[in-house]
Amino acid sequence: MTTNEPAGDSAATPDHGVSAARAKSFGAVAAAYEVGRPSFPVEALTWILGPGRGLQVLDLGAGTGKLAAVAAELGHHVIAVDPSPEMLAVCRRRPGIDTMVGAAESIPLAHASVDAVVVGQAFHWFDHARALPEIARVLRPNGVLGLLWNNADTVVPWVRRIFQVIQGDGFGGSDRFEPMPVLEESNLFTMIEQARFRHWHDLDRKGLRQLAQSHSAVAILKETRREQVLEQIDSIYDHTARPPEPLRMPYLTGCFRARPSEFANYRRTVDGPVAPHL
Repeated sequence: MTTNEPAGDSAATPDHGVSAARAKSFGAVAAAYEVGRPSFPVEALTWILGPGRGLQVLDLGAGTGKLAAVAAELGHHVIAVDPSPEMLAVCRRRPGIDTMVGAAESIPLAHASVDAVVVGQAFHWFDHARALPEIARVLRPNGVLGLLWNNADTVVPWVRRIFQVIQGDGFGGSDRFEPMPVLEESNLFTMIEQARFRHWHDLDRKGLRQLAQSHSAVAILKETRREQVLEQIDSIYDHTARPPEPLRMPYLTGCFRARPSEFANYRRTVDGPVAPHL
């Protein structure tokens, strides 16, 4: 299903001075991230990559490899790149995925070496002025860029309460990240399309606590304040869940796909690394 709605509440536009500290916080909570965060719908990645198999796919900002694992299960050759060795240590346990430590702003791959670059839950952390030329550089001329965000459906009252606790004063702000202008202004991508897919992530009491711990807004708190937040999360679970049934967290996955522009392909052919069009 397609939609024109923007990416959701986990994709606020970062200040890059603050985002560096928050991005680094994920390595310390890799185990919590792996359990607490949802995977991505197969339908979403199929919409981005197409129905075939055997593509060379780069998962950029791969984290623990949740998106990379879906790509591998679909029969693609996957390279997962992330700046966090702790995150990649978890990713490395998954079958069919090669891993490399690296950043979106300096991708450790050759020019025109991949058919697709996919980014799950990470594009808003990138320095786009540097990352988009790098993404265009490693993509083949007919390649595809896919951006995905899992956003909890906060229309559901108990879900809304959970994320009000997790995000604190930042909940419900109007600074949601919208990738469309960034892609268009780079002049490096074209044929930008959007889609949205619904899915669910089952959590027990510990899993819901780990979901909260995996969010940067919680991970960077002082220990005393963080424990207070987690106690509130426990309380919401106790008043909402009906064990032994899991708590089914509803998500809407917002997706964007785009192709390298003629300008990106020309620059890659003429002088190698792609520079942004000024």
